[in-house]
Amino acid sequence: ELPFFRPLSLPLYLSISLSFCSWVKRSSRLKWIHNENMESNFKHACGLAIELVSDTITALRRNPEKYDFDTEVAINSLLQHVMVLLIACVQQPLEGIARVGCSCIRHLLFSTGKELDHHLNVVCRGLADACNASLEAVHLVLIPFTQPNRLEGSNENGLVRVYARKDTPSAVAHRLATLTHQVFLNDKQVDMLAKESAPAPQATAEEKVEQYMRSYVIAWPADRGSTKPSRVPFSDLVVGLLAHSLLIQTVNDLFVGEEHPVQRCSELGALLRVLTPQTMSLLLDAVWDSYEVCLAFNHRPGLRYLIQKVGCLNDLTPGLVKQAQKSYSTYINTILFLRINVKEQKSCGGGAGIVGGEGDEGKVYSHAGLSLESIDTSWEGILDTCLKEASCQLCAAYSLMHSTQGYSSILRHKPIINKKGRRSSEKESEKETVQESFEVNDIDHWTGTVISLLNMYLNLHDDLFTLLLPAIYPACTELTVNITDTKVRNTVKAILERVASIKNII
Repeated sequence: ELPFFRPLSLPLYLSISLSFCSWVKRSSRLKWIHNENMESNFKHACGLAIELVSDTITALRRNPEKYDFDTEVAINSLLQHVMVLLIACVQQPLEGIARVGCSCIRHLLFSTGKELDHHLNVVCRGLADACNASLEAVHLVLIPFTQPNRLEGSNENGLVRVYARKDTPSAVAHRLATLTHQVFLNDKQVDMLAKESAPAPQATAEEKVEQYMRSYVIAWPADRGSTKPSRVPFSDLVVGLLAHSLLIQTVNDLFVGEEHPVQRCSELGALLRVLTPQTMSLLLDAVWDSYEVCLAFNHRPGLRYLIQKVGCLNDLTPGLVKQAQKSYSTYINTILFLRINVKEQKSCGGGAGIVGGEGDEGKVYSHAGLSLESIDTSWEGILDTCLKEASCQLCAAYSLMHSTQGYSSILRHKPIINKKGRRSSEKESEKETVQESFEVNDIDHWTGTVISLLNMYLNLHDDLFTLLLPAIYPACTELTVNITDTKVRNTVKAILERVASIKNII
């Protein structure tokens, strides 16, 4: 028991939180990496502070005599300041500090979540804000690549440039290289890279070591009137994506976990009674924005080619396909869990308004790029429309990848001219090879996601499968043309045969 925490001691807790925020903001990347004691001290202190907050809230919630209105207000304010601190940690371009922010958010959710009650909304909104903040570097680096599906990166004022400076210790640079592989490559590519026992023939061992000692900054001419930064350190991009993947995994574990949707329905129902529609909207929007940002990155071959060179990835194709798949899977499974929960609550006589609490049924928000003003405003109609649109979007995009007039044409690019004004056939050939590898690599990886989506629907019970037919059938029809993969075709065939059997067509 922690009897010393009362509303009168709130200024002390808030001052501690503000001190940590100031500590983070005044410490640049170079200060972190050149002072190991500073980093370890901060991580230790931050972890202890979050543990103190967690234990305090738990003790107060379990002691009704000390839990009054003033205490509840104090806890709400304290959690808000704590989330500001953790979001600032997530935005740091150093792996250790970013991981501390992600871990502390996860700790508050899973270790203290049952005691937070409606205060859980504060933490979940902070989680959504942290997801968005971790993508800040990706949003910036997309600015000069304004035209998707072009290999050269430029804006109206000039070309993208990469600056290198030798200011990073060798150990830190090696670790950043490992994170680059983890973020931009899939598991098979990482294994291929690990099997390479020697550097490229044109690079000596000394050059390789020297290269790892450098840090890189991607820069471009700033647009007039723009207040956004016109440069992004490569480390900011990599560490931000690493933190983002950890946060999306936290959202996934919060709603999806490893169990079947029906098995988790009761636990999820208890969670949804606490979360408001606004909080659910923010979380789902954050996950869908993650998916769309990853697609925007993948649709810019010029940016991917740049990352391939800056990240020293040899001939391997970089991309955010793995993260896009994870974000899409989290979104579609969360929507499905919500739909199952609504169905179970209605069957028990609880009403559809159980999601988000009583009386919140009319508060409707948009997801997956939907405009929900004209559709059924019940939770069933909203969730069914989200499932349908998200499923159809993926299947239509996958079908387009197999169309010679679709996905191949969007990767077409203009010739590259060298400084002497002549067309560089060597560069052109290299970039055409990159273009082809991007196309084949993306199709192979999205095949698994499409099959997972179809199997998710195929494994549903007959009553739920029939209920979701308006979402399932249009998605399957998108896969009846252009698709050559045998597994996808067989899975589509199995779904259509089940539809025919349920509808007594055969």
